[in-house]
Amino acid sequence: MSSTSELPVLILNGTIGAGKSTIGMAIHEILNLAEIPNAFIDLDQLTYCWPPKGRFNNDTMFEALSKLWAVYKSAGATRLVLARVVEKPDALERYKHVLGPSSFAIVRLKAADHIRTSRIVHREFGDSLQWHLKRSVELEKILDGTSHNTFTINNDDKTPDEVAHEILRKISWL
Repeated sequence: MSSTSELPVLILNGTIGAGKSTIGMAIHEILNLAEIPNAFIDLDQLTYCWPPKGRFNNDTMFEALSKLWAVYKSAGATRLVLARVVEKPDALERYKHVLGPSSFAIVRLKAADHIRTSRIVHREFGDSLQWHLKRSVELEKILDGTSHNTFTINNDDKTPDEVAHEILRKISWL
């Protein structure tokens, strides 16, 4: 449980194609229907800028997150859902620096290789497709070797709504 002065933050972690964005949107919709003030940000969207600043444009992403969170907070959001790969636990320090006092639940989403591949093939194209397919496998191995997730959920054979409800129950947001 977080203290009342801490921002509850849910980070959906997982390799490319694990379903972070889709589950994030499902969680956002469930919280909206429950009239729980929240914001959902797919942090990959904040990295589409050239030239990049930092590895995978992380410096740009964190700078944009600080400004975007200020807007959402002033609009009344009291919980934050983020979709982004968290390879190392020390990344949480950057989130805390940007967001202020926060309590984090990091949920690892997993999906079988063939499911991730299908998802990636349907959304990527050109040179980006091959890079994302290769990186998905690479990240899966990296994330399998980490222990900073609060818990892991399989996102293979359930609907996004089912996965979202399961996450929200486990983190006691519903």
